[in-house]
Formats: sequence, structure tokens, C-alpha cells
Amino acid sequence: MISIKDVHRFSHRLKLLYVEDNPQVREETVALFSPLFASVDTASNGVEGFEAYNKNSYDLVITDINMPRLNGIGMIQKIREIHPEQKIIAISAHDEPAILLDLIRRGINSFILKPINLDEMLKILYPVCRDTDTQNVNMELFEALRKERKNLKRVVQALQAHLKTVEIKNAQISKISEEQNTFVDNDPFLKEYFAIEDDQGDENVLFMSDDAEEMKELLLSLPDDLSQYSLQNESSYLTSAAVGVGKMSRILYRYTPFLDPLAKNLEELSEMMSLNSPFASLMFQKSDAMLSLFDAVCIDLGLYVHRFTRESMAMRNIHHIHEPTSLSIRQIIQLVVPAESNECNDIELF
Repeated sequence: MISIKDVHRFSHRLKLLYVEDNPQVREETVALFSPLFASVDTASNGVEGFEAYNKNSYDLVITDINMPRLNGIGMIQKIREIHPEQKIIAISAHDEPAILLDLIRRGINSFILKPINLDEMLKILYPVCRDTDTQNVNMELFEALRKERKNLKRVVQALQAHLKTVEIKNAQISKISEEQNTFVDNDPFLKEYFAIEDDQGDENVLFMSDDAEEMKELLLSLPDDLSQYSLQNESSYLTSAAVGVGKMSRILYRYTPFLDPLAKNLEELSEMMSLNSPFASLMFQKSDAMLSLFDAVCIDLGLYVHRFTRESMAMRNIHHIHEPTSLSIRQIIQLVVPAESNECNDIELF
């Protein structure tokens, strides 16, 4: 025999709409339903029942058949038109085969005869509540899986962007290393400059450790922000990248005027990125090439910061070191906002 406890196991999370025109029967039956369900809403006829159904979400509808204004069969038909899978139990004092067949054709899940017998009611409620609760649990699990898949997709996108950045960085490191070795070997002045332990000059510079650490963090996050922007088209990543470039510019301005050209180029790059016009579209059209250029700049600046954190260097000839980095920054700027001179217009993106 089905007990109240058996039914409550599946019904206690369900919301019920109970429609009955007889006030006394409605009150007595609600007293039976209330301990079983999470909530019980009532209506006195089919019109009120359908209005309540349109305003709220119910797991189960239990309705009388013979009611004024709109009977139970009419209300069931309206409910089925908007929710074909709605669980519905009909209650009636009549057990004529014609009525039962009509209710079956309209898709009711079960049928209770008046007067309501508790044991019979529990027997009918049990399978309907069990199936409804199981369906709800499956829907909750499906929604949880959908959210988890969405989160995993974001993680995979972030990892792909990071791996893409790492691949570009590795390629740029090899390329820049080869170019720097060739550049230094072929230029007697630079070869001598890098070989001298203590450069002669009127002014030396050594980055403060806090400034160096901040610039290193900014140089690490810049390529990732731009990669994420090129993948997800979220303006927050572009804003973060532009702010990072601006911070590096302000840090460099605090040191020797010999660093002003590099700081000014970074400042102009930051302003151009925050305009969110040609730069944004170019990041989508030629994202690989743009990321490669930014990685080259970040690698140069990273080596630059690393060296000036460890040793004080003369500023008199320092432009020979940061000039290649400045040229890379100018190349990005001129690609987005082409210069008027023919020479600048001839610059190509790889």
C-alpha cells in the first residue's frame, strides 16, 4: 500500500494548482494536499485556473471537471495548447466511459473519482509525482551540465588563447634572438657597447624593483588580453590592454629623459588602442600578425626591464638599444593610423 511518506518523497518539491468550484470540498482537499506539496494554489473555476496557470509555473494541475464559466475539460484543452507535457489529474463524481475517454484523448495523466478516498488518492498521486519529480531532476541536471559545458568552453578558449600566445612568443623569441645576434655582430658600435662593463655617460639608470615588477606583470598580461579580445570580442580585454600600455608609459616617464621617446611611443599606442576604432577591427582582421607584433614588443621590453633591473647603464647611448623596440611600436601605430608620407605607407603587415 502506498503511504503518505511514499508520496511525500517525490511531491515535497512540487508546486500544485488545484481547481475546484465547491468551497467546502476545496478547503477539505487543500488540507490533504498542503502537507504533501511545496505549495498549493487554488482556483474556483476554469477561467480562474487558467489565469493562475498563465501567471505561475506549476509541476502538477489537479482539477474538477464540472465547474461554471469554464469546465475542467475546457481548461485542460487550453493548458495543453501552451504546455503539451503538463502533468494533469482530473477529479469528477461521474465515471461515465464517454467522459473518461474524452479526458484520455485530452492527455490527462490520471483520474480521481469523488468522493475522494485517501488511499486511492495516494495510489494515484504516487506515480504522477514520481515521474514529475524525476523529470524535474533530469532537467536540473541537464541545466547544470549545460552551464558546466559553457564554463569548460570558456576555459578551453582561454587555454587556446594562452597556447596561441605562447607559440607566437616562442617563434618571436627565436626570430628576435637571431636578429639581435646578427644586428650586434654586424654593428661594431653595438658590439662594443654590449661588451663594456661600465658604460661612460653623464647619467645612469636603474629601475626600481617595484616599477620593474609592475612592468613585468603588464608585459605578461598584455598578449593574453589581446588574444582574449580577438577571440571573444569583449571590450574589457581591449581596455585592460590599453590601460597596461599606458601604465608602462607613465613608469618610463618617471626616469631619465633619454627614455622619453620610448615612453611617448607607448603613450601614443595606448591612446590609439582606447579609441576602439581602427585598432579593434584590425585585431579581428589580422589577429595573428598583430599579436606577433605585440609579442615582439613585449619580448624586447621584457629583456629591457630585466637588464635595467640588474645593472645601472649609461643613458647617453641608450637610444641604440630601445630604438628597435620603438620602431616596432611605430609599425603597429602606422598600421592602424597610416602616416601621410609614402615611406610610412609602404610598411606592410608581414
